[in-house]
Amino acid sequence: MKIILKQNMEKIGQVGDVVEVSDGFARNFLIPQGKAISFTIGNFKQIEYLKKREAEQREGELKEVKELAEKINNISLEIKVKAGEEGKLFGSVTSKDIVEALLREHGIELDKKKLNLKESLKKLGVHTVPVNLYKDVTPQIKVNLISDSASEQETEDTKEE
Repeated sequence: MKIILKQNMEKIGQVGDVVEVSDGFARNFLIPQGKAISFTIGNFKQIEYLKKREAEQREGELKEVKELAEKINNISLEIKVKAGEEGKLFGSVTSKDIVEALLREHGIELDKKKLNLKESLKKLGVHTVPVNLYKDVTPQIKVNLISDSASEQETEDTKEE
């Protein structure tokens, strides 16, 4: 069945794309959820008009996204975590933890789904995490995982002196 997408769908297409999907997927999921409409000439013309309006809006958004990407590229987050002697963490640092640290330290709010973190971070050190802000705009955040016990030992050493 031919449909016109009303939302960006990963692995299917972008808004306004005319795609061929199975009848059941279209009738039972995409159309009832409002993510697509059936393909007709009238619907196609209407979507083309909406695409033009969205293209104008996207230009403004792209400028804002590039400014945000510039900020994110210059960021180096430090997250204190509990770790063993070999540098392995007790637990792990997930995209949620990184997003919370980004908001707390730099006031930048991101959706955790935008972080392209294949696996949660499980070792101390500097890690580079790509951020999918827009189609071709993927800045990288440097995340430095520091042992929490090392900072506690430093404070204990200064107290003893």
